[in-house]
Amino acid sequence: MLNKKLTAFASVLALAFSMSTGCGKKPSDTTTAAEPAAGEKTEAAAPAAPAAGTGSIKGKVSFTGTAPDMPELKREADPFCAKTPMKDQEVVLNSNGTLKNVAVIVQGAPAAVPEAAVVSEIDQNNCMYAPRVVTGAFGQNIKIVNSDPILHNVHTYADTKTLFNRAQPKGSPALDKTFSKDDGAVVKFKCDVHPWMTGWLVLNDNVLNAVTGDNGEFEIKGVPAGTYKIQAWKEKYGPKTIEVKVEADKAAEANFTYDGTEKAAFDYKEIHISMNHAGN
Repeated sequence: MLNKKLTAFASVLALAFSMSTGCGKKPSDTTTAAEPAAGEKTEAAAPAAPAAGTGSIKGKVSFTGTAPDMPELKREADPFCAKTPMKDQEVVLNSNGTLKNVAVIVQGAPAAVPEAAVVSEIDQNNCMYAPRVVTGAFGQNIKIVNSDPILHNVHTYADTKTLFNRAQPKGSPALDKTFSKDDGAVVKFKCDVHPWMTGWLVLNDNVLNAVTGDNGEFEIKGVPAGTYKIQAWKEKYGPKTIEVKVEADKAAEANFTYDGTEKAAFDYKEIHISMNHAGN
C-alpha cells in the first residue's frame, strides 16, 4: 500500500514539473536557426547611405567693356560664301550686354565618358563653323558635318600641332572623331580652303559643360552635390574661375564678367586653361 502511494506521488510531481517548464510556451515562441535566441545581442544591418543627389548650375557671362568692332570677313573668293556677307565672330556681344560663345565647364566632378548616344556636333554651314564653340568630354564622339554644297577641309590643332587634316567634300558622310587628354583641353578648327573659318572644341573630364547663347546664359544639369571650380573660357579673353557649392535639387548660381582687358587665351603658342584631371 505504501509503495502504491509513493508511486502515485512521484507521478504527480513529474506532471507538475513538466507543466511548469512548458507553461506559456507557444509554437511561435520557439527559437529557430533564422531567429536569434531571446536576449541575444545582434547588430542591426546598416542602412544604405542616402544618395548625395544632384543639382544644377545656372548663370550668365556679362561684358562691361567696349566690345571691339568685328570686321567684315573677306569671303569673296568663293562664290557660294560670297552670297552671304558676315562679320568675324571672335567676339559676339548680345543685346543684353552679355557674351555669346563662352564655354563653361565644371572641374573636379567624377570623370566620365558619356554614352555613345551623347554626341557633340560641329557643322560647316554657310562657310562658318557652327556652333563656333562646342564642349565635350575626352573620349567622347565628336561628329563633324558639312552641310554646304561645296568642299571644306577640317584642320584641327592643339597649340601649333596638327591633330588631323581631312577633306570633306559636299555630300560626304560625317567625320567621327575623339580626342584624348594628350590632345589638350582646347582644340582649334580651321578650314584651309576658307581661312576665315574658325571653330573651337573645349574638352573636359566629363560632360558637365555648356556654351552661352544669344542671351549670355547657361545651365548645367545633373551636377553631383559638392563644391566645384567652375571655369568660363572665351577665345579672345581667356579663362575665369569661381567656386560654387551645388546642393541636391537646387540650382547654384555662377556669374562671370569680362571687361575686355583680359589677355587672349589662344595665340597659337599658348593655351591657358586649367583642367582637373582625376587620377593624374
